Amino acid sequence: MKNNVGILIFGDPTRGGTIASEVKFLKSLYNHNSSDSDFYIITVNDSVTKKILKEKSSTYDFPHEIVQIFGEKDLYKLDHISCLVTYPGHSNFFGGYLNDNIVKMYKIISRFTNDLKRPVFVRINDSEIKVRDYRRLSKQRLDAGYQAREEGKPDSAFMRDPLNVNKAEDLVSWKEWDYSLVYWFANGSKESCDWVHETMYDREDEYFRMTTPEQFKSNSIYVSDDIFFLVKHNYQRFSDKYIENDPVHNKFCYIGFFDTVNVARAKAFNVLFKENSHRVPLKIFGKGTEILTKFKDKPNVEIEEGFIKGDSDEYFDFLNSHLGYIFIGKGQTESRYIGKTVYDAIVARTPVVVYKKCDSKMITFSNPNFYFETEEELKAIFNLLQDKDVREDWIKEQHLDIMRKLPPSSFKFSIYADKLETFPEELYFKGYPQKEEKEKKQKKESSIKTVSLF
Repeated sequence: MKNNVGILIFGDPTRGGTIASEVKFLKSLYNHNSSDSDFYIITVNDSVTKKILKEKSSTYDFPHEIVQIFGEKDLYKLDHISCLVTYPGHSNFFGGYLNDNIVKMYKIISRFTNDLKRPVFVRINDSEIKVRDYRRLSKQRLDAGYQAREEGKPDSAFMRDPLNVNKAEDLVSWKEWDYSLVYWFANGSKESCDWVHETMYDREDEYFRMTTPEQFKSNSIYVSDDIFFLVKHNYQRFSDKYIENDPVHNKFCYIGFFDTVNVARAKAFNVLFKENSHRVPLKIFGKGTEILTKFKDKPNVEIEEGFIKGDSDEYFDFLNSHLGYIFIGKGQTESRYIGKTVYDAIVARTPVVVYKKCDSKMITFSNPNFYFETEEELKAIFNLLQDKDVREDWIKEQHLDIMRKLPPSSFKFSIYADKLETFPEELYFKGYPQKEEKEKKQKKESSIKTVSLF
């Protein structure tokens, strides 16, 4: 008898590979539960299955079997699963159409929580994102669409395609998830900021509030950031590499996203560098940097639109090569948790300077010397960090402070899930026929390849 832990993968939870830790933490969960748990990756189509197989030696490098649940006919396989771990679905419709993978995911969890009465753990990693019930979204669009028809208005993109309407009607016929059995895996700590209910209830539209604030609070699990972000593992990983404290670039750096829910970061930088009277050298690298229009004529600020795969050597080398890392969190006045890039800078042995207007409660560091509020104060820190001994002191103290704040990595599925008999081997995915794969490869190699000239 063991906890048969199902990991439900229905897309790419790593945002194109930039946040690889959002999948790598699964190995940490395995390491902390392997004594009484077996792991099964549940896929919803061939494309997802092949992605898991492709990344088996790099990302999903822990013992597991693959179980395919491609439709309602396969839902019986859930009978052998003790609990599920998964990620949020979409919070809107792209082009007005339902996503088949999200529909499958919704039905799997509906069956699991309503019929089997078993727990589901959903990983949410961002206090600013919307996490919404896909069935509710569909019902809202259907109701609005039917109302518009009664009023003689033209169909929306959602209602225009009969197949899309049928999918929505079918989904709405299913039971909404039993949210008393849905738990939220969150980073940070309840002591610093119990942010899940605030994000999921307080700042959410009334229609999309999936349960009560009390339920959100009781079902929020602040798993150690060391499990999510592999802080100690990565720190040890570079122990022999980042020995010399000698940055290549004598400037501060920032790396991150400026799009969608992260636009407030641009505003924070705009406020900080509005006068630019001290010309503090800064390199900004990331996605969505086109929003930083006010920085185009600032000679001391270098902006590069680009992508570095998270947790890669290249990523940590980028941080290590700069004088220090500027942390602005989400660009809001209050940080709800220690940001992943703070941990990454600690790993890279790079001093972190925190914009206090974005961490007013100082949850990142205990020492106020690591904070600044004005451009003048930032320049003073820049001058201070020119001294190698000062940089070394900052690196050591920040490392100790962060490690002290890491809660124990002790999450156990056995607290929430019941043990079951061994998962039947005949239900495992056995692999694709070699002949079929060989024929596909030959067909691909023999096909004519075209190259765009424009």
